[in-house]
Amino acid sequence: MTGLTIKPLTASIGAEVSGVDLSKPVDADTRESIARALGEHLALVFPDQSLTPEQYLEAATIFGPPMRQHYSQHNMPDHPDIGLIWHRNGQRPADRWHTDHTNREKPPAATILYGVEIPSAGGGTSVANMRAAFEALPADEQARLMTLKTVNGLDNKDDTRPEDIVAYDKPIVHPMVRTHPTHGSKAVYFHVTKTKCIEGMTPEASQSYLNDLLERMINPDIVYHHQWRKGDVLVIDDRATMHRAHGDYDRSQARVLWRIIAEGDKPVLL
Repeated sequence: MTGLTIKPLTASIGAEVSGVDLSKPVDADTRESIARALGEHLALVFPDQSLTPEQYLEAATIFGPPMRQHYSQHNMPDHPDIGLIWHRNGQRPADRWHTDHTNREKPPAATILYGVEIPSAGGGTSVANMRAAFEALPADEQARLMTLKTVNGLDNKDDTRPEDIVAYDKPIVHPMVRTHPTHGSKAVYFHVTKTKCIEGMTPEASQSYLNDLLERMINPDIVYHHQWRKGDVLVIDDRATMHRAHGDYDRSQARVLWRIIAEGDKPVLL
């Protein structure tokens, strides 16, 4: 673990990790320290990495086994556990606040993004601390949220293959507040467009409440904005954050990220 440095990026969220070459095997102590840092800081940046797909897949196992993504037409042909974020062939920027793949019974613990082609300006990724968002809510609303559950499924079916709809669009119920399995803290947890409804509410009322929550909860004090550089690896803790892409870049320029999602636990509230 010699040389490992973890430097906070904001007071609320994010840390830069240096002294680690993810293209090489990472020893057990370093892996444990990095995994623990993710639970604490919720977003980790590893700058100046140079990775083959095989090296990237191996590095991602620090955070859990890679799990298959449901937009299979955007998965790397020879490495289907790597998704391509490239905003082409019908793919649109995920520019609303969300946490990934809530349509799974065991959603990902982490989303790992690797900057391969980066535009000259714009195109960043923002990450919000939903642990801090929950703590800032009034006590009565915290109590209410802890009684609510969302029913989840696929959202953007126009950009989803029929076989992926069959495999991944079964109704999945999650608590709207979940306990972090390693940190022990509580965080607001939902994907606004994958939520079919909140149990006991109509779809329309559910969407109205979730949109209002997002508007009230997410403010600059709890957000880390990552401006991409080629070779960056950004790891996002999906158990206690939301994130969004920014489409504010010149579309004549390429923006290509490789994405791996690491297997997580079934969300629970303890």
